[in-house]
Amino acid sequence: MKLIKSGQAQSEPATGALYVQGAIEFALLAGAPDTNQVEIYQVDFAAGARNRVHVHKKDQILIGLSGQGIVADAAGEQVMGPGDTVTIPSGHPHWHGASSDHAFSHITVAVPGDEIEIVDQDDRGAWGALPDGE
Repeated sequence: MKLIKSGQAQSEPATGALYVQGAIEFALLAGAPDTNQVEIYQVDFAAGARNRVHVHKKDQILIGLSGQGIVADAAGEQVMGPGDTVTIPSGHPHWHGASSDHAFSHITVAVPGDEIEIVDQDDRGAWGALPDGE
């Protein structure tokens, strides 16, 4: 058994092609070697920060912690807040991040061995992620 007190997980910047529009940090809360069946991360987005449109090889669950976020797919954008839960099936194109004027934090529940594929390289993203001209 392992206990991580709130605020004590080691956070690091999210880097790479998946992340755009601002600062994003993540911290592994649970995973190998303590468990081999689930990974849990806390992800913190600065206001306006988000990721590109992508798909996961395995299902993903997001649980809002604080602030105001957005999760979007081809059907449109939805606002997320603390306590809101989103289930994203494997292979489903989507993006998520903070709203333009609020920071946002969420918990990500994932399956070890997940692979992410970016399906939209445009920083603006699909589905009207940013207004024209920005």
